[in-house]
Amino acid sequence: MLLLKGSFCQSFSFRFQKDLGQHKGNVPLILVFSSDLLHNSRVLVPLIVFLFSFSSCASTVRSIHGNDPGTRTASNNTLRQNIRVLLDEEIKPFSYEVDIKSVISEGDQPGTPLEEDEEISVSVSKGVVTVSTSKGDFSGKVVKLKPGLREEYLNFKKKSYRGELWFTAQNSKILVINYLDLEDYLLGVVPLEIGLKDNHFYEALKCAAVTARTFAINRMYEKRAFYDVTDGVKDQAYGGMDVETGIDSKSVIETLGLIITYKGKPALVFYSANCGGHTEDIANVFGPVNVPYLKGVKDGDPPYCERSPSFRWSESYTPFEIVRYLSAAKLISSTNFALESLEIKDRHPSGRAKSLIVNLMGEKPLVIPGSKIRDVIKSKKDNSILRSSNFEIELIRKDGILNKINLTGKGNGHGVGMCQWGALNLSRDEVPFHEILSHYFPETQLTQAYDN
Repeated sequence: MLLLKGSFCQSFSFRFQKDLGQHKGNVPLILVFSSDLLHNSRVLVPLIVFLFSFSSCASTVRSIHGNDPGTRTASNNTLRQNIRVLLDEEIKPFSYEVDIKSVISEGDQPGTPLEEDEEISVSVSKGVVTVSTSKGDFSGKVVKLKPGLREEYLNFKKKSYRGELWFTAQNSKILVINYLDLEDYLLGVVPLEIGLKDNHFYEALKCAAVTARTFAINRMYEKRAFYDVTDGVKDQAYGGMDVETGIDSKSVIETLGLIITYKGKPALVFYSANCGGHTEDIANVFGPVNVPYLKGVKDGDPPYCERSPSFRWSESYTPFEIVRYLSAAKLISSTNFALESLEIKDRHPSGRAKSLIVNLMGEKPLVIPGSKIRDVIKSKKDNSILRSSNFEIELIRKDGILNKINLTGKGNGHGVGMCQWGALNLSRDEVPFHEILSHYFPETQLTQAYDN
């Protein structure tokens, strides 16, 4: 993976700086995606297609154990901006105590200082938010609260946050937004992405920092009206200052401004917990799109992710439990059906099922597309989606009647993009972070979007 700086396409630089006076995002859409909330291809596919309408620069490919350590040249870009993180949505007025000296203002108007332990009340009416304080009421589309001193930090719902808190009206709702520097935001993201904090996994932490930054810049570029990202797994989990650790912060600082790009534009940076030995082509999960760097790749031989507790899994079901899942997914009208068999006839090169064929007594076979299997068949432990679509089926019959269905599978997640457990084990084997990223996102570059 080549590290670029000054060649980061001046046309993009101009547009990004101009538009980011307001916001951010994956050039036109949703990015990082470890969460399996991303199974709505009707929304995702058009956005991905839109992304690839942009022009491009050259690309360089590196192998997993290549000798080129990458190059870093001076950056001409000044894209570092602030990000707006949605912390909460309230439909009723609320009050809370600001425990430090602060400054409150209506939008960009001059601020009014507030003393520490100030009790403020927040309400909304007709699209206008009002914050009531001992110094009076402050109203507008946005009311901003800043720390009175640079070295202090605001709190909200027992969590501490860098930057500012904004109270915004969205129709009849109050949005609580953390407005802060992008790099400060990442300090509260990376600790929640990679749970292992040993120095052996440090290169994987740097991978997490780069992918999280790429995701954030893409989101900001979407120019949403009220906020850029949420603080949950719908986007990227963000815990504010309370989750920050020294080693995670170091990974953010040492990768300052680095993002993954493809032909000069921020890349789509999907990842999943464990690819099961082979990552997946994005088109096989999210619909008919062609993203050259999100093709399935073999995760080593033996797989890098094999050394993890989530590599292999098993589930057992009764026939009625499968019928109940089919009914809940509205694939059949009721649970008054008898299951005869389940079978997989075709698989992708990764081993994941192209489709699952369900045979019900006296009915035509049901065909569940591979991208939907995990939504239909649940994990019995917590009724969450099935861990992966890469599994084998064992049918247990008693007196010729189907009695039990056993699934034995590999991997955890959709499998697109970076395999987190693979990255962790490559890191443990002392593979540099840029080579890890090059393995999971071939044909991409590491680009220095900003360096200050």
